[in-house]
Amino acid sequence: MAADLALERASWLLESSGDAGIITDPVGTIQYVNPAFEALTGYDRQQALGRTPAILKSGRQPDEFYRLMWATLHAGREFRGVLLNRRRDGSLFHEEKTIRPLFDEQGGISHFMSCGRDVSQRVAAQEKLRHEATHDWLTGLPNRSLFLDRLQQALSHAQRSAERVAVALIDLNGFKAINDEHGHRAGDAALRAIAQRLPGCLRQSDTAARLGGDEFALLLHDANDVERVMEAVLQSCSAPFSWAQGGPLPLSISAGVACSPEDGEAVLTLLHRADEAMYRAKLSDGPRSRWRRAQPQTQAAAATPQDREQDSVEALLERELRAVRRKLRPGDVIYRAGEKFREVHLLRVGLCKQFSLSAEGHEDLVAMLFKGDWLGFDGMADGRHSCSAVAADVGELLTVCYEALLRAGARHPALLRAMHAAFARQNAREREAMSTIHALPAAGRVAAFLCRWADKLEHCGMRNDQILLPTSRAEIGGHVGLRLESVSRAMTNLEREQLIRFNSPSRRNIEIPSLNALRRYVHSFADGYR
Repeated sequence: MAADLALERASWLLESSGDAGIITDPVGTIQYVNPAFEALTGYDRQQALGRTPAILKSGRQPDEFYRLMWATLHAGREFRGVLLNRRRDGSLFHEEKTIRPLFDEQGGISHFMSCGRDVSQRVAAQEKLRHEATHDWLTGLPNRSLFLDRLQQALSHAQRSAERVAVALIDLNGFKAINDEHGHRAGDAALRAIAQRLPGCLRQSDTAARLGGDEFALLLHDANDVERVMEAVLQSCSAPFSWAQGGPLPLSISAGVACSPEDGEAVLTLLHRADEAMYRAKLSDGPRSRWRRAQPQTQAAAATPQDREQDSVEALLERELRAVRRKLRPGDVIYRAGEKFREVHLLRVGLCKQFSLSAEGHEDLVAMLFKGDWLGFDGMADGRHSCSAVAADVGELLTVCYEALLRAGARHPALLRAMHAAFARQNAREREAMSTIHALPAAGRVAAFLCRWADKLEHCGMRNDQILLPTSRAEIGGHVGLRLESVSRAMTNLEREQLIRFNSPSRRNIEIPSLNALRRYVHSFADGYR
C-alpha cells in the first residue's frame, strides 16, 4: 500500500514536468512514464509500461557504464550522467539524466525515479569545440598539437613493446607558385586535395595531419610498412587536382621519413631527422614527387663529396664555403642601412627584424624573418643595404660571402636554386601579407599580424599559443600602417573578445587561446586570408 502511495505521489510530480520522467520498480520494470517521455522517445505509455529502460539503450556506451550506474542506485545513492539513448524510430540523442531511489517506510528501495532532458545540441557544440581545438580548420585533418600527442603516445608504446614506428613529413612542391598564379582558392584546393588523398594510403590506426602551411605529416605505427605507404602516397598525391575556378593543375610532393628507434626515440629528434630527409628530397632534380629516408648516422659521417651534394643547404654552406656560424643575442646588429653589401646570411635559429629609416629618421619595421629565411639581399640593387637587420631573439646565423656563393652555385646548382627559391618565397610572402593586411581595419590588421606570426612559429616547430613579442606596439603599427594608439586599442578589443590574453606585467607576452578562433576573426574582415 505504501509503495502504491509512493508511486502515485512521484507520478503526480512528474506528470506536468518538462523533463522526461520514468518510474520503475526495484528491478527496473517501468511502471510510469510522463508525457514529456513520450514526446522525447517516441514510445507512448502503453508501449513502455511493463518493459525496462533498456528499450532506450543505444549500444554505444560500454557495459561498465551501466554496471556503475546500477551499483550506485542499489547502494541508495543518486546517479547523474549523460546517456546516449535511442528513440523508437532509431535516431540517437544525448540525455542528461538524474536517477534517484525512493524508499519505503522500512528504508528499503521501493522505486527508482528518473528525470532527463535532451542535451544533444549542447553535446554537439562541445564536440565541435573539441574537434576545432585538435583539427585543422581548412582540411579537417588532425593539427600539429594532436599529431604530436599521438606521436608521443606511439613512441612510448613502441619503447615498451620493442616495436618500430615511422614519421613522414610531406611538403607540396611549387605551392607558392600555385597561390601566386591562381590565387588562394587554388592553393586551398591543393591542400584539401592532399588531405583527402593521404588517409586512403594509410591503415586505420595511422594518422595523417596538417602541421601548418603546406606541410603535412604521417604517423605509421608499423615502420615495416613504410615502403608500401610512401609509394602509395607518391602515386596518389602526384595526380593533378581540380578546383572550381579553373581546370586541373599539376601537383607533386617531397617527403622525408624517419623511423624509431634507429633514427631517434624522442619526438623532436625524429621530426628533425624526417625534416632533413625531406629537404634532401626537395634538392633532388626535377618537379616529380619523391621521398627520402633519414640517413643513418654512420653513412652521413662517411659521405663523399659527391654524396654531400644531396645534403642540406646548411651543410653545403659550411663544408663547401666555410660559412661562419654566428651566435645571436636580442639586439645584435647583423648589418645597418647604408653599409656596403658583401655577405648574405641564413637564419638557422631564432627571429630577426628588418628596419628601414623613415623621412623623419624613425625606424619602421619592414619584415620579421624566421628560421630558414635569408637576410642581406636588400643590398643587391645598388651595392648597399637599404635597411637594417637586428636579432629579435636568441639565435644563430650562417654568414657567407655573396661572390663565393655565386661561384659555388656553378658547382652545386641545387644550392643556388634552393637559395633563390627561399628568397622568392620570402618576397612573395611579404607582398601577399602586406596587400592583405592593409585592406583590413585596425583590429583586423593586428589580428592578421599575430596570425602570421603564430603560423610561422608553428611551421618552425615552435609553440604558437604563447608569443613573446620581440617588437614594440609602435613598430607593429609602423609595419601594418597604424598609429600606436590604434594598435593599443586594437589589442584591447582582441583581449575583450577573448582572442588574446596578456600574461605578463609588461603586456608583451601574448597568449592565443585558440588560433583557429583568431583566424576566423580575420576571415570576418577578409575572405580568403590564411
